[in-house]
Amino acid sequence: MDNATTTGGSRHKGGAVSTEAAGWRRLFMSGPVPAPVIAPAAMIMGLGLIMLIFQPNFFAMGNLKAVLLDASIVGILAVGMTVVITTKGIDLSIGGILIFSSVVMSAVIKDFGAPAIVGMAAALVAGSMAGLVNGLMIEKVGIPAFIATLSSELVWRGIALLYAGGAVFYAFPEIIVWIGSGRILGQIPVPIVLMLGTFLVAHIVWTYRRYGLRVHSVGGDEESARRMGIDVGRYRIGAYTLMGALAGFAGIVMTGRLDAVVASGAVEILLLTIAAVLVGGTDLFGGRGSMIGSLLGAILLAMIFNAVILLGFDSFWQFIMAGIVILVTIAMHSTADKRRARRAAKAATKQRLAEEDVPVPAARPTASV
Repeated sequence: MDNATTTGGSRHKGGAVSTEAAGWRRLFMSGPVPAPVIAPAAMIMGLGLIMLIFQPNFFAMGNLKAVLLDASIVGILAVGMTVVITTKGIDLSIGGILIFSSVVMSAVIKDFGAPAIVGMAAALVAGSMAGLVNGLMIEKVGIPAFIATLSSELVWRGIALLYAGGAVFYAFPEIIVWIGSGRILGQIPVPIVLMLGTFLVAHIVWTYRRYGLRVHSVGGDEESARRMGIDVGRYRIGAYTLMGALAGFAGIVMTGRLDAVVASGAVEILLLTIAAVLVGGTDLFGGRGSMIGSLLGAILLAMIFNAVILLGFDSFWQFIMAGIVILVTIAMHSTADKRRARRAAKAATKQRLAEEDVPVPAARPTASV
């Protein structure tokens, strides 16, 4: 029911949040339910300050492009993962789907001689169908998301490995290589434009369309969403299907960037994607997600990996530093959540006392010395 959806998802953990905003501030809303994007932004600025002091070359235009380029694939995947986690789900199969979609594209182009556009379409369809299978297993069969998607990861990756037989597909058509390695106007890498474009579209839909509000309703309070007429199952299945499609899209970009498909690759992509989304302020337990935050999270992780190398540390320090920054950022989110909860509880107590005409105790005056 459309009239009901204007309030669905407007509550999160006891706090009522209006989705109406005025003027330019609407552009920077993190979503229907505000998510704390200050933490990743602060970490980016802090890391930037450190690099400004110890390694100013970090801010060279070429290096900044390299950071965004490194963030591009994780960033594209983070859009879909934000939707899935906001619905109170999880998808552990994105690496397998990405590789499976890439192998499907390779088979269509190289083994069946189809044009590049048909191969790319096949990758998107394969990813979408794999995501749809995840959604159906979770919603229709009733398998927990963790088990369903973990099994799916093994199945899709296994099929890719079986078909490839240890071989590496390489030398792809020019259009695919351009998508992963080309530059617009000779300056801007295409994957950066694709990542930013994906986030822009997702942010607009997430913040200003009913879809984002309903997804938050599904994850925030499933029973209330059902009472308001929202088809919870359809939205959850749709979230996993979207995640699969974006995994297929990311597979195309990765194939173009490497000009190769390695069926045993993309092992770390899952953890990096989930980390980017959680660092960006999306609640792991559903009901709150931020596209802007997920973008900042992907950029922050890419900055860490780049900074470790520029500062002369061994590459193994990349994961150590990334883990520390993730913990610090999540701790900042938790502290902010507790502070908001205390303020909301205090305001609710004052309102209840006011409605009961009970005088609120005044602060005890302090004796002057």
